[in-house]
Amino acid sequence: MKRYILILALCVLTFTNAMAQENKKVYLPEQGDIAISFDAAPVLKYVGNMFNGNTNNILDNLSGTPVSANMSDFAIDNITPNVSIAGKYMFTDNLAFRANIGIQVRSLATNIYVDNDLENILNPLNEDKLIDTRLNKKNGFSAIFGADYHKGNNRIQGIFGGGLLIGCNSVKSEYQYANAITSLNQRPSSAWGFNNGYRTLSTVTASNVFVGLAGNVGIEYFVAPKVSLGAAVNLAAYFVFEGQTYTVTEGYNTNTGNVETRNELSAPGNRTFVFGTDNLGGSLYLSFYF
Repeated sequence: MKRYILILALCVLTFTNAMAQENKKVYLPEQGDIAISFDAAPVLKYVGNMFNGNTNNILDNLSGTPVSANMSDFAIDNITPNVSIAGKYMFTDNLAFRANIGIQVRSLATNIYVDNDLENILNPLNEDKLIDTRLNKKNGFSAIFGADYHKGNNRIQGIFGGGLLIGCNSVKSEYQYANAITSLNQRPSSAWGFNNGYRTLSTVTASNVFVGLAGNVGIEYFVAPKVSLGAAVNLAAYFVFEGQTYTVTEGYNTNTGNVETRNELSAPGNRTFVFGTDNLGGSLYLSFYF
């Protein structure tokens, strides 16, 4: 009888181990798998709002986050990307190379009506309008390139890793005026006015650059085969180099009797160092392995 019980126990143990190995193969990523990750916070907020009567069920920033919140404080008009394409490549069953890449390119033309100075002089009843235009060009890029080590043989795995953090952004504003500056009309009607007799033609900020290192620690729980819910915290150290800003203006010089332009340094640039815990790439995220 004891022999049969021992054989039965051995069979159960063998079956359990086989199932465990099968579950590992089904649930966990393997060498050669590719993962795409999304920020899970908007998803959870959306699902939660479905059950509390909230009609504002909006998915916001559904993606990875390549830079920290502190970095956006140094960005001009928040042009540093706050979302990214996030993914991993499983180099082995436990070692993964990962990347978060965010890009943002914006060009905004603002048109404003102004008086037609010449026509107003010729015809006081003139109602024609001209258009002044301001063109804002804002570009930003940020990314993390690094590696993660997956520790664990069950559906809950520890994640340990780090990577290189880089990014830059820039902004340029150009102004186009319909009324020219002349000796007879030294301060023509302009949408953006004059400062000490000069109006702005362009404002250019040299690229703001972010560079540093970020380590991360977290967990991933595989809620379904090759689908995990993860949480991570980062320890980052990076420099922020804010570029100089130059302003080009034009105005009438009464001493020379000519219209002249000036190119002036309006901001000298700054440098900042940041060290501390942060969340780069999404503090709560969903990953899908293929």
